[in-house]
Amino acid sequence: MLAKLTSLPVQLAASILAAFLLGSHLDASQVVLFYTGSSCFIETLLFILPVMVFSFIFSSMATNQSQSLKLILFIFCAILISNLIALFAAYSFSLLVLPTIGISYAPELFAKFSSPIKPLFKLNLPNLLSTDKAMLLAVAAGVVMNFLPRDNRVKKAIFSSVSHLSRVIGFFLHRIFIPLLPLYVFGFCLKLSYDQALPHLFQSYGKVFLLSMLLAVSYVLMLFFLGAGGRVRLALEHIRKMAPAGLTGFSTMSSAATMPVTLKCTQEVTQDRQLTDLIIPTTSNIHMLGDDLTIVVAAMALLTMFGMPTPDLMTFSIFAGAFCIAKLSCVGIPGASVLVVLPVLKNYLDFSPEMVTVLTTIYILQDCFGTCANVMGNGAFALIVQRLSKFTLGSRVAVSPDA
Repeated sequence: MLAKLTSLPVQLAASILAAFLLGSHLDASQVVLFYTGSSCFIETLLFILPVMVFSFIFSSMATNQSQSLKLILFIFCAILISNLIALFAAYSFSLLVLPTIGISYAPELFAKFSSPIKPLFKLNLPNLLSTDKAMLLAVAAGVVMNFLPRDNRVKKAIFSSVSHLSRVIGFFLHRIFIPLLPLYVFGFCLKLSYDQALPHLFQSYGKVFLLSMLLAVSYVLMLFFLGAGGRVRLALEHIRKMAPAGLTGFSTMSSAATMPVTLKCTQEVTQDRQLTDLIIPTTSNIHMLGDDLTIVVAAMALLTMFGMPTPDLMTFSIFAGAFCIAKLSCVGIPGASVLVVLPVLKNYLDFSPEMVTVLTTIYILQDCFGTCANVMGNGAFALIVQRLSKFTLGSRVAVSPDA
């Protein structure tokens, strides 16, 4: 019983609940203090994130040399297809459902949101290497290593160095990051509660918000059902194991910051650390199903609210392709997804500056829910890739014993 009370899901749930209960009772200076600690913590994590991504992907490719190149290409193709399917699902959903809820021009959405809560200071850690470049470097280095003989001294030295680096990162994740995660979550949720962001979202954007969340939940549940081979009980067990990652994503609004927990939970689901270490760092930044779904639904709703025509299938197809390309340069931190796709919305859906402002505001307010869907979706995606790769590549990827 005590072990369950001290488990990570319980601690995270308690942190979120405490933050929302205390948010209206603390003054701004107290909230700022906790928020500053959380901001510094995420800065530190984002500083080492490229090293973490390189280490996990390179180690996975080096350990599974015979299948790594095929598998990484398979994963990238699967990510592209998955993003496209999610975008068209949101488009179809919008066409069918949004006209039934009476969406009309809403001038109150022009109101801008501002928060008095700002961090007292920032660490200003240097950005030595971006996450996407670290990922590409890891893939390239893994491919090169496959062509070197096993007894090559350079190859052995590199493997030894990366192995040591992986152990250091593992120590940081399990001994520092995860134990302090509830405090980190508390600071961000406290700010969200103090700003009263969620009540305002429901008041001014309630119907569309609820529909987009319903779509995201249904879509993720469907993915877990597919990943479990159509077995409902197994799908529910997978969801239970991924719940800590989903809670962390909800509270941090960052797929990148949640990645350590996502790795841990996905390993429990897939029972395959090599595959997990390859998929999760790859998908954390460029495979965000929650963002795909919620951004498209919000964009379609805003087009109606601003009196603009709904894009036809050809126009949306071009937009979807540009959207997927733009997401390749994304980073899984709060607000990042909408920033990289704003130019796409302007160029292909004729978004005005006012529409961009409203969409950005809406996205930030619902980002906690979208990130939760991103994280849970990546866990389900790993299960699906695990099953598909077994048949498509003939790989020795393990499948959960319960499957």
